[in-house]
Amino acid sequence: MRSSKFTRLGGAGALLGGILWVATLAVGQVLSADLVGIVVAPIICLVLGLAALQTRQGGKTGRLGLIGFLVALLGSVIMAYGSVGHLTLAGDVAGVTYGPVLFTGMALGTAIFGFGAVLTALSAIVANVLPRFSPIPMLVGAVGVAVIGGWTVAHQLMDGGPGQLFPIRTAPIIGLWAVFGVGWLWLGYLLWSEGRRDTSIR
Repeated sequence: MRSSKFTRLGGAGALLGGILWVATLAVGQVLSADLVGIVVAPIICLVLGLAALQTRQGGKTGRLGLIGFLVALLGSVIMAYGSVGHLTLAGDVAGVTYGPVLFTGMALGTAIFGFGAVLTALSAIVANVLPRFSPIPMLVGAVGVAVIGGWTVAHQLMDGGPGQLFPIRTAPIIGLWAVFGVGWLWLGYLLWSEGRRDTSIR
């Protein structure tokens, strides 16, 4: 598949993922936190968008872009798994046993995915292959996503309870979660329209 066609496909995925990301927020906040398993759909779409963005940037982002992409990819896998299952960690370090530590829901994956998205957005700004400030909404939203994920994980570790990600009780974080989806809508449109333009030129 030519890079322009993949860019267009990834842009379409990012567009759809942004819409579904905001829709997941509405479901988790208004209907039921138990229905957030539907987050798998926007995650798949956003991973496609991440891959297209990484391809579009080429090697211009250096290690920052690659690390951001890999961290976001890892976070997306853990987030998708956490929407339908639980993750338990146990082991020992230098003879000191720890665990089992139970991570429930999407919190751990959300924190990792948000952090990876922050690095990805920063690398997109550095690479400057898209309009200069277009990754900023994604960057701002990703900070909120990482914070709410990390905050929920901290509650899971301290309280030993389920620490549900939804419903989000802090209005600014709700706004940042939505901004993250809108940021992907904008980036998705740029990738899709650019890929379409390149295809039409050929």
